[in-house]
Amino acid sequence: MTWLLASLSACSSDTPAPETVTSVTNVAASTPPVASSATPTTPAKTVTATTRPKPVAKSTVSRPPTAAKDLLTGLKPNGGPVIAAKIDNTSAGFPQFGVADADIVYVEQVEGGLTRLIAVFHSTLPAEVGPIRSVRSTDAELLTSYGTPGLAFSGGAGGPLAALAATPVVDLSPDRAGSAYWRSDVGDGTHNLHVDLARLANDNISELGAPKSPGFHFAATDPRVAAAPKAPAVSVTMQAGRTGFAFTDGRYVVSHKDSPYVDHDGTAVLADNVLVQHVTDEPDGTVDSVGSPSYLSHTIGTGSFTLFRDGHQISGTWKRAAAADPTSFLDKAGKPVPFKPGKTWVLLAPQSAQVDVAGSAG
Repeated sequence: MTWLLASLSACSSDTPAPETVTSVTNVAASTPPVASSATPTTPAKTVTATTRPKPVAKSTVSRPPTAAKDLLTGLKPNGGPVIAAKIDNTSAGFPQFGVADADIVYVEQVEGGLTRLIAVFHSTLPAEVGPIRSVRSTDAELLTSYGTPGLAFSGGAGGPLAALAATPVVDLSPDRAGSAYWRSDVGDGTHNLHVDLARLANDNISELGAPKSPGFHFAATDPRVAAAPKAPAVSVTMQAGRTGFAFTDGRYVVSHKDSPYVDHDGTAVLADNVLVQHVTDEPDGTVDSVGSPSYLSHTIGTGSFTLFRDGHQISGTWKRAAAADPTSFLDKAGKPVPFKPGKTWVLLAPQSAQVDVAGSAG
């Protein structure tokens, strides 16, 4: 069965057609006293206040940590839940809010040659993240490795919504958690829906499970890194979307089409690890208004990967047998590769992706 998704982009340019946000269709932006405050929404799609929701203290959404190191970052353990957010990654969606605070960011291919971000938050739950966009089939398959995380998204086609509903991932869309969302005056059309993740966690903490590791093994130092080929820069092109990483002052500066990512507040988006995970994608039965298919990028199965850290690259094989399993990232000797403690960007690179690496052997 094929569903028509009006919320998908209508062409392959980097300026997509407006997205039909089924969950907040009647919300108008106000003129707020600060840069991104506006009118919040409720699940009933009615305006109940004239200002954005009052931020919730992050300390109210933490549980005692259960591991010596944080499972998502390898740093100091954190007892907070895991909430992922679907964030626009086109020119119409900039500036973005909160991306610099994400522990892990996935770049996924969608329709019309465009890409979208799945930003995974755990160590920090920002009071403002956006612009929030719709769910895709890839999200349901990917996020189950985190246990019972939440997903902040806005609307979607029947197929992706059904796929998500069949998983333990908690639906934190405006239909269920509207009091945490509002329309910002930054952006227009459907590129201005923002959310308070701390409030989402606080209001839904009973449904959110303890974090599970997505499969990363962390090590601050490892002899395999120094012996690996140098790679001070890498870029991955998924049709119209190009994401670049330049190793500078011990971390990777992340860029979109040669322009560095910078959050709305001026914070640069940096990564300690860049993982290029080669996946197989296929049309998922959803098409946009001009017939361009949306894709499911499979993260269950096996394939090759390259991990970039500390200006070097280590290649190997990834494996994930089932939806509830973490992903194993093994080097050529069959041992887990060492991720650097910190933030990670993952490129879910389909068959058509082009990977360009700058560096030299050494």
